[in-house]
Amino acid sequence: MYILTVVTVLSIFILIVVYYPYVSIWWSRRGNQADTFTQYIAAVVPALGLVYFMSDYFRSSNRELKRHEAVLRSSVFSVFGEAVAGTSVIKAYGVQDLYKQRLEDNIDEMNSAYFLTFSAQCWLSLRLDVIGNTLALITCLLIVTNVISITPALAGVLLTYVLQVVGMIQFAIRQLAEMENAMNSTERIQYYANELPSEIPSTPESHALVKPSPTWPETGNITFSDVTMRYRPGLPLVLKGLTADIKGGERVGIVGRTGAGKSSIMSCLFRLVEIDGGSITIDGVDIGRMSLTDLRSRLSIIPQDPTLFKGTVRSNLDPLNEHTDLELWTALRQANLVDAEIADTSNTDDMAAAASESRMSVGIDDPVVAEGLNFSLGQRQLLAFARARLRNSRIIVCDEATSAVDLATDNLVQKTMQTAFEGRTLLVIAHRLRTIINSDKVLVMGGGRIEEMGVPWRLWRQGGGFREICDKSGIVEEDFVFRG
Repeated sequence: MYILTVVTVLSIFILIVVYYPYVSIWWSRRGNQADTFTQYIAAVVPALGLVYFMSDYFRSSNRELKRHEAVLRSSVFSVFGEAVAGTSVIKAYGVQDLYKQRLEDNIDEMNSAYFLTFSAQCWLSLRLDVIGNTLALITCLLIVTNVISITPALAGVLLTYVLQVVGMIQFAIRQLAEMENAMNSTERIQYYANELPSEIPSTPESHALVKPSPTWPETGNITFSDVTMRYRPGLPLVLKGLTADIKGGERVGIVGRTGAGKSSIMSCLFRLVEIDGGSITIDGVDIGRMSLTDLRSRLSIIPQDPTLFKGTVRSNLDPLNEHTDLELWTALRQANLVDAEIADTSNTDDMAAAASESRMSVGIDDPVVAEGLNFSLGQRQLLAFARARLRNSRIIVCDEATSAVDLATDNLVQKTMQTAFEGRTLLVIAHRLRTIINSDKVLVMGGGRIEEMGVPWRLWRQGGGFREICDKSGIVEEDFVFRG
């Protein structure tokens, strides 16, 4: 629309400019004033300069108003999305009027900026109408007073186009402003894609890149040396001088109250957040000096909120097609996603047929919708467990991996973890103490530091923070497995 309008305006001006020289030559032959065209141009050029100044002032102001309106519009979408996602909670607490008022207030703020954009357009329209109508008036006076002596037919054509060009110029400037305002969305996408701070580069300038061996980590020894970490500059430290040595193959439980720093250890291990000081080494290799791809491809995690992608169970467990069907079925069986009768079947085709007939079993070719919503939360967590088992990593982090399953399934998963992950270094961030009381070690976190560390039953006998947490959970001495 902008290009079409600009071409129309230029065509009208070309028509006028082409016609006036012809009239000037004709007048000069008849002895009339030969500089009529020059006089007309002298009147038009300042007017066009004023139009350019007004349009430039309007566009710069309108752009900022549109940016402000886009920010306020985002808040409307945010509040609306929260209300839709939490409809059941809002109704349960009877706060519909509160959210309705919040949404209306945000809409009013957005519309206040939207109203200003129309006010700016009216401001521009008034001034352009005055300038354009002045130009049309000058042209009409020149024709009516016979300063320009032309036939009535040509006068009609000239006046028609001159009157049209007033609205065309105004429309062209509006279209230019709308085009620039629409590019505000592209500007925001470009900012999000290229200017927002991202993860640290694979090759930090202060360190040389370390390329681990193909078999790294061989044993899975993890050493935290005086590690300090904060989530953003200016925020307080969440880990304050964390020092711990975890031997390869150990199963370590990490417990503590909310905000003690349990999940922060996982964030440091996967380098989701870069540490402020100290170092973390795995099998003697400083993970801060290697690429994120090399590091994360050698570790596995069973998250508290598992993520599944649209496709099939097979594509979620083995996206790169690196494993056989038998290995996939074995992982599902170890995750207790396959009935015992199906698990005893040795033929993969028979397994698939039996799983399709069983409502309780999950087959490797079963469909998965977006975010895995056709599975329960417990099944999604067990699928994440099967995925970690299939990767066969030496180091596995479990972030409360069984929080959404029942106690019977939890007990099965714990027994499976002891056998399926035997010889692997297992870090279990737990809120259910019964899932880690028989670990090789327990780290009791508090205030970003390790308050206690040792064998669970020994810590229980010593008393202290771990004993206090166990007492609140109803754990007694008979619940522990004593190991020498």
